[in-house]
Amino acid sequence: MGMMRRTKKDKTSGQESGLTLIELMIAMVVLAVGILGSMGLIIRAIGGDAWSKQLSNSTVLAQAITERIMAIPAASNAPVTIADCTGNFAPVNTAPGGAAVTANGEVDFTAAAVANYQMLYTDCNTNGRQSIYDVRWNVTAVNNSLGFVKLLTVSAQLKHTGNNAVAFAPVATVRTIIGQGT
Repeated sequence: MGMMRRTKKDKTSGQESGLTLIELMIAMVVLAVGILGSMGLIIRAIGGDAWSKQLSNSTVLAQAITERIMAIPAASNAPVTIADCTGNFAPVNTAPGGAAVTANGEVDFTAAAVANYQMLYTDCNTNGRQSIYDVRWNVTAVNNSLGFVKLLTVSAQLKHTGNNAVAFAPVATVRTIIGQGT
């Protein structure tokens, strides 16, 4: 019996254990594909984060302009003035009219801007960095049984950050009704 064990041990001791060079190369290729795939996901996540930040900032700006226009009663067409962080003042017309609107109700940024219904708003960020947003709005008069109301559409889109023009930025649109129930 002791002899059989020794014979088996002698047979296995002659075999080498471990990875061959080909197996190691295949493992490295699989690992490299996994790492490259992960890098692609990380790059996509970083891009999505930047897109979300731009959309969030544009939405906040569109909402701020909307609130300033909503402060004027629907029956009035009094203009308001809005100042950005650099001290530039822009007249804001609240009368019906304004920026061109597409068939689905979005402000058309490809159309020419309409005076007093568009402003280039500068937002001062940290470290002295400034971002310039193109803000446009459209006011539509609506007569209904509740009285005179206005449908307001305000859209904002990032145009420049620092000295760099932005190739693509999401458009944020805020819609509201002014004067309902008053």
